[in-house]
Amino acid sequence: MVKKDIIKFGKKIVEQKLATSFFGNLSIKVSNEIFITKTGTMLDELSEDDIVKVNLSEKGEYDKLASSELIVHRMIYLKTGTNAVMHTHSLYSILMGNTALDCLKIDTGEVLPFLNTIPIVRGKSGSEELALTVSNALENFNLVIVKDHGVFAKGGSLKDCFIYISALEHHCKYIYLKGFLK
Repeated sequence: MVKKDIIKFGKKIVEQKLATSFFGNLSIKVSNEIFITKTGTMLDELSEDDIVKVNLSEKGEYDKLASSELIVHRMIYLKTGTNAVMHTHSLYSILMGNTALDCLKIDTGEVLPFLNTIPIVRGKSGSEELALTVSNALENFNLVIVKDHGVFAKGGSLKDCFIYISALEHHCKYIYLKGFLK
């Protein structure tokens, strides 16, 4: 069931244009293990062989097969206790993240409570710095934008993460395109 969920939401991410096929990663925590997409996989063509199981808190032999963002996923799980993590390269969210310094405030009529304030952080992909800044932000929020990089979401399930990221992307696209009407 865990691998099937990862495969399902990998397809949904690409279908909804929240990332292109080669960008982004997903994981689910089960007890003391993380099931995470392998490095270099295509999200819309995932198979069960494209998902690797690693230890939650200790490095192991399969870490090198996992997504290059494993360090970030691990730190999010350890700091927040969440059950699922999704990372996308959502274009409009990234663009809107570049318009603010430390947080994006969304003030549209239909804003959802989890979209009021989205923290914006910096850090090199797959780095310990990124793992720290993202996990620190996700201690208090469900979403974080990484400047010039992408979005991370945590949730009780990948469905929760998908809802958060797709809602953020929808509102960022709306705000971005609305700017052309002025």
